[in-house]
Amino acid sequence: MKKIKRALSLVLVFCMLCTMTVTGFAADTTSGGQTDFMKVVHLDAGRKYFSVDSIEKIIDNASADGYNYLELGVGNDGLRFLLDDMSVTANDTTYASDEVKSGIQQGNKNYDNENRYRTNTDELTQSEMDKIISYAKSKGISIIPLINSPGHMDAILSAANSLTDTNCSYNGSKRTIDVTNKTAVAFTQALIQKYVNYFAGKGCKYFNMGADEYANDVSNGFAALINSGKYANFGKYVNDVAK
Repeated sequence: MKKIKRALSLVLVFCMLCTMTVTGFAADTTSGGQTDFMKVVHLDAGRKYFSVDSIEKIIDNASADGYNYLELGVGNDGLRFLLDDMSVTANDTTYASDEVKSGIQQGNKNYDNENRYRTNTDELTQSEMDKIISYAKSKGISIIPLINSPGHMDAILSAANSLTDTNCSYNGSKRTIDVTNKTAVAFTQALIQKYVNYFAGKGCKYFNMGADEYANDVSNGFAALINSGKYANFGKYVNDVAK
């Protein structure tokens, strides 16, 4: 019995580590070049939906343990946070808010192959995010939003494909846009800009764009870009998002 309990404990610990990572790094501040240590909890809230209550409990624990940042990965494969206004203008075309919202929700549904996804329930709303940011601030925690691109963006890619009526995928990938495709790049960057504006307006100082594992669900992601002489397109995409 003791062995069984120990095995179950190890499984639970592993499951927690799969969605929550702790890290720390030093960052220069504006106060005389001194260094503050950033103690960060990372929560992957893109692949899996976390309610406001769940996130607030994580904030409570992080604060109690001396952490000062929560990196909230709302966009990682899935996109689990929807703004009130989801309209996107790209390539001289405006896509209505409800269209983009439905496209993202369908992308989340497609990503959740275990059929647990609940439409209009399993994404955070803007008012809920307002509450999370405010609650975090009251606990001495700053939010670092993360929306991963140009890879790990299944839901966004699904919406881009359906709304633009263009194949925005790289080499059949379900989660990575083709950085050589102007339509795919313009739509994605316009959508991300809306989130950057929102979080900046809420006082968030950092934004993580991910940019890891290009087309890791198909063979020869980065390698194919390099071999075809198109890796510079990836560099340009990342630099443009960084700006």
